[in-house]
Amino acid sequence: MNINQLKCFIQLYETRNFSQTGELLHITQPAVTHQIKKLENELGVKLFIRDKHNVELSSAAISFYTDVKDILTRLNIAIAKATNYDKEFSSNLSISYDNSPLENNLLPAILQQYQAVEKNVHIHLKTADYRERKNELLTRKTDVIFTVKDNIETCEGVIYQELYQSRLYCVMTMSDNLAGKKSIDLVDIAHRPLILLNPIKCPAEMSRTQMTIQDLLPDSIVYYSDSAAITYVMIKSKIGIAIMPHFICPIDSQLIRIPVNIPDVISYGIAYLNENSSQKLSTLIDIIKITFSPKNEPVQMG
Repeated sequence: MNINQLKCFIQLYETRNFSQTGELLHITQPAVTHQIKKLENELGVKLFIRDKHNVELSSAAISFYTDVKDILTRLNIAIAKATNYDKEFSSNLSISYDNSPLENNLLPAILQQYQAVEKNVHIHLKTADYRERKNELLTRKTDVIFTVKDNIETCEGVIYQELYQSRLYCVMTMSDNLAGKKSIDLVDIAHRPLILLNPIKCPAEMSRTQMTIQDLLPDSIVYYSDSAAITYVMIKSKIGIAIMPHFICPIDSQLIRIPVNIPDVISYGIAYLNENSSQKLSTLIDIIKITFSPKNEPVQMG
């Protein structure tokens, strides 16, 4: 089994097309077929069920895909690290985050300041969901993660530092009849269709808060969304209004965010292993804390 076989497998799994896979890898279609056959022979299983027109996945391919993609990703990172070490870097620093608007807004400034101080550190950034970020930290695959407190507080050997406490906000179109209010009471949105985060894909703290809201608004139709981007499409489509933490709300000129009058807040911060006390990490943490100071917090209304 070699890297070329794994690359062909990943691309074919995602495209379901031999010709397209060959184009993406800059090889011929017969070469793709050859690599896949060799891989199947070595594994002793059929990965793809194919005829003249279709490529279907076997159950073995579905199982194999996740592990292989992770291995290939880490192999590429390892190759990049080794190459960079040989050039100018003396150490590595891995950061995992959620890709939220708050992070996307502040991380560039954080990393610019960090690189001005730590010139010989190779930085690796990765986005992942909250479960994966925690697992990567605990298995020492990443140095620091951005996360909500609820995701990490029971883990031994982990230091959590709060950066930001987020109230919940109601997000709606600028033309909504509630758009002129300074704050929203739950009674204001009774009987309104609500868009909430998918409880399977959000931390337990947020899921519990959403359940409380649903209990207090039993007559509201509830829609679940997998991401902030999808939520915003739903709001603009007049499907409903959303309730979500401020730090995951993208800025959008067509929508307005208004704080909801409930006491619940979501604690958001950074986490790292207690054993990881390197100077390179301490420098990054100091810069993050300064960047997230109250004077730099995002504007609450929008």
